[in-house]
Amino acid sequence: MQVDRHVKSMTGFGRGRHATSDLEIITEIRAVNHRFLDINLRVPRMYTAFEPTIRKKISEVTHRGKFDVVITRNGGKGGLVQVILDETLAAGYYNCLLDMKQKFGLGGEVTLPDMLSLRDVIVPVEKEDALGQEWPAVETSVRNALDSLDKMRIAEGETLWRDIQRRLISIREMARSITPLVGQVTVAARERLAKRIQELTGGLQLDQDRLAQEVALIADRCDVTEELIRLDSHVEQFLNSGKEGSPLGRKLDFLLQELHREVNTLGSKSASTEIASHVVNMKTELEKIREQTQNIE
Repeated sequence: MQVDRHVKSMTGFGRGRHATSDLEIITEIRAVNHRFLDINLRVPRMYTAFEPTIRKKISEVTHRGKFDVVITRNGGKGGLVQVILDETLAAGYYNCLLDMKQKFGLGGEVTLPDMLSLRDVIVPVEKEDALGQEWPAVETSVRNALDSLDKMRIAEGETLWRDIQRRLISIREMARSITPLVGQVTVAARERLAKRIQELTGGLQLDQDRLAQEVALIADRCDVTEELIRLDSHVEQFLNSGKEGSPLGRKLDFLLQELHREVNTLGSKSASTEIASHVVNMKTELEKIREQTQNIE
């Protein structure tokens, strides 16, 4: 069986139609983003029995999102019902009318229009299994609408994913630009510390071992090597996730949280304006990615 590897958007519209000589079934599906799978059906009353099957068919091809499904039936009901005469009721009405004529001395005859005007003398009754004969037409219409919707969701999903890829690559490049700055931060910290000590002690000879210890502490607080390694790993996982195809949204939500965590740590440890500038830009890109992933199934 062929596996669908497309990244799909949760938003879209699909329309399906199936018609015969005397019947037309139109299905329209509107989909928007939602944390869970929510299917809202509006069908003709006579199709109420089909609702569980329609829900199942939709849930087989999607995993989350809000779906508004409207099914319209155009055509006569001649094939669904047969008209019968309630003979017992008609006889009761007829005898009652004759009694009224006799009791009140009324003239005239009891006519067919008189009988037809009485309630429930002629009764439409649904033919046994007749409604089931329309299911193939309904099923075809629903399937066509789902196929149409799927094409739109795939097209929009590809556009979203290209934008996400571009932003992820930008984040990775900024993270790699930070790597050489980490060593420079340590050197600058040593120079600032030595200069400050010289100013405070009036030029006394410094204890180089103690200075080295203080610089080591500063370097440890400012070292973001592990964060950069994890950040690069999360970006790579994020990019590779697109090859799996939808359903993908929940995994992307988790990876996005991990990326935010590493970038926030970079920001809290940043000891230079240049690193801080990269962190701000990465947070901006992550926010854009978050907006896009909200629409991915």
